[in-house]
Amino acid sequence: MKILHISNFVQKQKGRLYWNHCFKINNGFIRNGHNICLFSDRDMSRMNRLNKLNNNNSLNKELLVTFKNFDPDIVVLGHADKIHNKTLQEFKTIKKDIKIIEWNVDNYYLDDTKNKFTKRTDLIDAFFITNADESIKTCLNNNNSISFFPNIFDSSIEHLKIFENNSFEYDVFYALSYGVGSGKIKTKKSDYDREVYLDFIKNEHPEIKTNFFGYENIQPVWGADFEREISKSPISLNLSRKPHLKYYSSDRISQYLGNGSCIFVDKNSQLEDLFTNDEVIFFETDDLADFGKKISYYISNKDETKRIAKNGWERGHKYYNEKIVTNYFLEIAFKNKPESDYGWPIHQYFK
Repeated sequence: MKILHISNFVQKQKGRLYWNHCFKINNGFIRNGHNICLFSDRDMSRMNRLNKLNNNNSLNKELLVTFKNFDPDIVVLGHADKIHNKTLQEFKTIKKDIKIIEWNVDNYYLDDTKNKFTKRTDLIDAFFITNADESIKTCLNNNNSISFFPNIFDSSIEHLKIFENNSFEYDVFYALSYGVGSGKIKTKKSDYDREVYLDFIKNEHPEIKTNFFGYENIQPVWGADFEREISKSPISLNLSRKPHLKYYSSDRISQYLGNGSCIFVDKNSQLEDLFTNDEVIFFETDDLADFGKKISYYISNKDETKRIAKNGWERGHKYYNEKIVTNYFLEIAFKNKPESDYGWPIHQYFK
């Protein structure tokens, strides 16, 4: 199958975002035997200065030429905010049976995600998002669907096995990103929902050796530096922004767990349907005493911590890998429902 994948392939970032989901999705399609043509909307937009003046009309004309030259069977959008609805409509005019799908790894109620989906709903055959709450169907019309997909694990990207390490410099790792764009701490921005846990460890458990980034003026960590730093601790905190939605997690979950770190997860994420208590550590929402008790216990019991990390690592790479998830995308796009057996509960919603 010929697939035109339009996303932000972050050439501007010079390799520091190599773990981005767009690359994992590319890998999945290719490893499943498909032919992929890539179009990086934001990078292409920067290449032509006219795009700043004409609302990316030049970019969209280039994309239309790409579509005609490649003649895809399906168009896959991923956070491709520079692409106009008019261009997608032209795809459908040129090729009546073309399928257009869109994936997203943001919280449905943050980063204008709901509004972006709603504006495109008449042109998208199927949406995919890392949320499973039924409320995500508010973006739909009568002819399409929206489905949950898990954050993707890719062993060529998440290649570490931290649970095999014999010694650690620190106890707990966490990297707050402040968004992938600048990669730096943003002034006048509070991230209280997540920093409360970091403050608690610092103030109530000073004996715990922490390796935190994006916190207390320590800049976020990216690229190969991220791999080096996460390897120094047996435990990582998987903290996500509110509002909590069913199954929603920061996409860092696959970086943490996929590299073999033992992760702590807020129960409000409802990820018990995807991972067992023997694969990740769940802590009670807004119960800092429970959080502190569990942190202290697993720091003191590293063999058990590493065993749980290995179990979670195995599940993620076995059931939530790039080949399985991209096959799921195509089954829904062309058959309107998943027909294979998957390692996660299927949540596909219609209007």
